[in-house]
Amino acid sequence: MPNSPSGMILHGFAGSSDSMLEMASHFHFNTIIPDLIGHGKSPCPEELKQYTLDAMVGQIHAVAEVSFEKSFDLIGYSMGARLAIEYALEHQDKLRSLILIGGTPGIDDDAARHERALEDAKKIAFLEDKGLEQFINFWESQQIFASQRYLSPETQMRQRRTRLSTKPFALASHLRASGTGVMISRWSRLNELKIPVLLIVGSEDKKYIEIGRQMQSTISSSSLSIINSAGHATHLEQPANTAKAIDKFIGGLTNEN
Repeated sequence: MPNSPSGMILHGFAGSSDSMLEMASHFHFNTIIPDLIGHGKSPCPEELKQYTLDAMVGQIHAVAEVSFEKSFDLIGYSMGARLAIEYALEHQDKLRSLILIGGTPGIDDDAARHERALEDAKKIAFLEDKGLEQFINFWESQQIFASQRYLSPETQMRQRRTRLSTKPFALASHLRASGTGVMISRWSRLNELKIPVLLIVGSEDKKYIEIGRQMQSTISSSSLSIINSAGHATHLEQPANTAKAIDKFIGGLTNEN
């Protein structure tokens, strides 16, 4: 295995670099896993603009500039996948490939996006009124995470500790500045992506299977991998199989080069 990293992983909302370590441990290549702004060991600034997708693209680009000597593979999960799409549209020349786990380029329908913005506003109010622990209880109870209830108690507790370590102000700021309800839809720009793209979804995540298929039909250079016995967070529910799919994809790129 080479000593220098060739990939970057972007975690999801209320996660951290720790959330992605088990999957990364199965890779046959090295990665860096930065904590996104307000998560893990990253700073939690008061300026809301620091939590926008544009600002975060600049933040991870600064990390990439000092970490990679050549084009790299960018892997993103959920919120990290939305950020990865934004980064790829801005800095496609810096990437060898793009890998999205449970990713979406946003909500194209104006009414649906407005409805999501209202839902996110309610989440912010709940967080600020009830506090972090009750918010995480609510977050973990959402249907999209239902399959995670079958994880081992140790894995569930480790994930819960990570979520509870996130600063409430940061979570509220992300929902306000870069939530799906406020982000600009990138569906119309997906055809700009010419680098190889791997779309990963769990077999139990029906909503994102449909999104993945729609994205695959739009991105000519993309392929779709469905991970069995997993929901939205395949990296957490099936880390070895998710890593295997990514290794196979990246191995194909290496062979082409």
